[in-house]
Parts: sequence; C-alpha cells; structure tokens
Amino acid sequence: MERRWSVGVAVVTSMLCLGAAASAQDTKSSVVGKDLAAALTAKKLDSVAVKMPGETDRYAAALFFPGVQLLVVAGKYPSPMLLNPRIADKSYKDVYSELSGTVAKDSKIFVLDMGAPGLTARKVGGYFDTWTQAEKQTTFDGSWNAQKLSEEAYTKQFSAADEEYAKILAALLAEAKK
Repeated sequence: MERRWSVGVAVVTSMLCLGAAASAQDTKSSVVGKDLAAALTAKKLDSVAVKMPGETDRYAAALFFPGVQLLVVAGKYPSPMLLNPRIADKSYKDVYSELSGTVAKDSKIFVLDMGAPGLTARKVGGYFDTWTQAEKQTTFDGSWNAQKLSEEAYTKQFSAADEEYAKILAALLAEAKK
C-alpha cells in the first residue's frame, strides 16, 4: 500500500512538473496567436489586416493557413489613404500584398510563424519561427551559435520580438473580431 502511494505521488509530481514546463513555453504572442487563429477559423477568414492603434501610418496584415503557418507583415505605409478603404472593405489580402512590397524597409517586420500561432524560442515538432525586422532575420530554432549570437543576445532578441509580435497580433485579433 505504501509503495502504491509513493508511485502515485511520483506520478502526480511528474504531471505537475510537465504542466509547469508546458505553461513556461507559452509566450505573450502564443497566447494572443491562439485567440487570433480561433477568431479567424470561426469567421472562416484566411487573412486579416489593420491600421495599428494609435499610429498614423503603421499597418499590419496576416495570411492564415490553419495548423500550418501564419504569415505576418507590419510597417509604415507611405499612403495611408489607400489602405484605409481596403481595410474597411475587408480586402485583407490586398492589404497584405501591398504591405509586403511597399512598406518602408527600416520599419518592416515580417514573421514566418510556423506550427502553432505565436513565437517559440526553439523548434517545436520540427517547426521554427523567423522574425525579420529592417532586413535583419533571426531564426528562432534554438541555435543561437549558428546565428553568431550569444545565448543572452538570442534570448533578448526573442523577448523583444515576442513583445512586439503580441502587440501586432492583438491589433489583428481586434479587427478579426469585428
């Protein structure tokens, strides 16, 4: 009887540790990303675009491939009066295309978000995410040495990217819920 109790305690302890490890992997962007994916799926949308709140000329757009990837582009657009009507008409793919080609390079962010929505710092299930900002790409696969980064610099870049990406996804989520 005592042995069964010890085994039971060990199983429960292991489950709690695994649960804590899983929740430690949740990032700011993954929490919002899951909500965005759910909203897009519920509304049967494969794209969304938005003017970033509180900014006069910064926009974001996403293409959604359920269970596979989320492609997100954000940045300053030189002619806001051209994009605002497209967003109002829900011509989100047009906005995505426009932003992909004409955003000012120094303000451009492009995210290749593979697998579950939201950034992860390491490969998960063979998938990894990439973050490109102002033409500087960081691959979040856990291989900081291959990118000539220290672990500390890699972690710092990931944290900054995750923070910014969560803001972008939150704005896209608000638009998707309309």
